[in-house]
Amino acid sequence: MSGRLFSNIGDSLYSVAAMWLIFELTGNSIFTGLAGFLTMIPSGLQFLIGPYIDKANLKKVLISTQIIQFILIISIPIFHHYHFLSVYTLLFIMFAASSSSAFAYPAQMSLLPKIVNKNNLTRANSLMALAYQGTDILFMAVSGVLITIAATHVVLFYNSFLFLVTSLLFTMIKFKQLTKDESQKSDTNLSVVLKNYVDELVEGLRYIKNSLIPQILIGSIIANFLIGAFVVSLPSYSQERGGVEFYGYYLAAFSAGSLIGSLLATILKNIKIGKITIIGFMFGGIAWISSGFVSNPIISVVLLGLASIILGITNIIFMSLIQNSVDEYILGRVISLIISLTVIATPLGNLAGGLVSEWFGSMYAFMGAGIGLVYVSLYWLLNRNLRKLSTAEDSVHMVRRLKN
Repeated sequence: MSGRLFSNIGDSLYSVAAMWLIFELTGNSIFTGLAGFLTMIPSGLQFLIGPYIDKANLKKVLISTQIIQFILIISIPIFHHYHFLSVYTLLFIMFAASSSSAFAYPAQMSLLPKIVNKNNLTRANSLMALAYQGTDILFMAVSGVLITIAATHVVLFYNSFLFLVTSLLFTMIKFKQLTKDESQKSDTNLSVVLKNYVDELVEGLRYIKNSLIPQILIGSIIANFLIGAFVVSLPSYSQERGGVEFYGYYLAAFSAGSLIGSLLATILKNIKIGKITIIGFMFGGIAWISSGFVSNPIISVVLLGLASIILGITNIIFMSLIQNSVDEYILGRVISLIISLTVIATPLGNLAGGLVSEWFGSMYAFMGAGIGLVYVSLYWLLNRNLRKLSTAEDSVHMVRRLKN
């Protein structure tokens, strides 16, 4: 948890500073859209690393990803100092850093059930979300202020060392690992390895295809497309609202709402999932759209925070459901598949958001995300299976029954 805390402080500062640096270098929302696309593509392809996560030494994965991110991010101020930094160099670095980070999240989520009793997974996930969202709330807002008083590349220089600290913290993790026979195959023939890899990917798909998971993901895919458009339009939108500090405030409010939702998830875990989703996403959509219409930027920031609460609630409930329902030997593949299917539309939304913002105005991309939340509510309302989905505990049995 401490490693995740420092890692996400670094991510929070880096994500704001790097995206703003793209906007500084170009003044063009199309490039921020391209940056968002390149940074989200690795998450969309996480299903490819699922078989690796199921067999890898998770501790080594976590340590190595943080060291790679340290090297990549510190290279930005170094390139800037020697006048080597261009927008295309920065785009490549952002893509490479996101590719490294893509290994860390499924590794953490696959490691958690190995060190936490299943009865406590919801609480553990809430604590991990606290480390994740809590840092976002503070440091996304702080980063917006830091960029106004210091050069962006200077912020990135000091920020890079947080990933080095994280790698040291991850060296302290202790857990019971699978034996060699359980964790890896003895075959070294390349064709055999590739065939086994593909077979394991297919097994992960088959594992979830008869469950409610694909139906749940359809609404999320549409919403993520529109939220992806919102994220890359935010630098331009924030500039119109009041400047770079509001870029940090909006991101902080978004994370604050998600954090509140993550903490509420433990309290709401005995309420029917269908009811929470339908009511929560409708409220969130209305609050988001209102945030776009209101003229006062502070009230707009607060409304955006309220709109994102439901995202935190559903993230925790669904992740706990999956961790409890899926067999450990295939958990990495299933989590990676779900992450990929959920976020695959986000990079496309990033590209669309950049184009819409540049051609028509950032307001349209901002409002589209609110419409996306309303869509999710209506989709669940009109889908009988999802509308009647019961509590998380009952849903676990449903997932297992459909899988079998």
